[in-house]
Amino acid sequence: MIHAYIGDGKGKTTAAIGLMIRAFGAGRRVGVVFFDKGSETYRHNELVVLDRLGIEYHISGNERMKPDGTFRFAVIDEDITEAGRGVCLAKELIASGRFDLLVLDEALSTMTYGMLDRKSLLQLIEQTPNELELVLTGRCDDEQILEQADLVTSMVKQKHYFDKGIQARPGIEY
Repeated sequence: MIHAYIGDGKGKTTAAIGLMIRAFGAGRRVGVVFFDKGSETYRHNELVVLDRLGIEYHISGNERMKPDGTFRFAVIDEDITEAGRGVCLAKELIASGRFDLLVLDEALSTMTYGMLDRKSLLQLIEQTPNELELVLTGRCDDEQILEQADLVTSMVKQKHYFDKGIQARPGIEY
């Protein structure tokens, strides 16, 4: 099945990682490609757990978190290069047959914000064998992409403390 966790609300990555941990606990072979997230942000948090569990992961992207706890939203040329590298990694992992579940975290946002074209993501989805659960996360309202998903869950922000000026916090947002 193809899963899409989308929306402007908090929890897309958390849901995907939670599903990955559940599948891992059930003996499934799992992995993740982190799109658009530099390694410094995740080195002390999600990756620590994945390392301890021996779960394979790959990082494609630049650091988006600034030292002051805010995010960089501008797209630079290197972001586009990294998104392409992430798709190549994902294609290799899908073709390898080594996984029962593969998470492509922020792949949808990468497309939405112009770092990756829709065609690349559609091809990746089409190449996914029936026996692989593919989980895509990120902001996305692209009907053509979402039509390909078997499950779409939208995280809707009702209220967020960021709106009050609270910065991202270790262990909560990153």
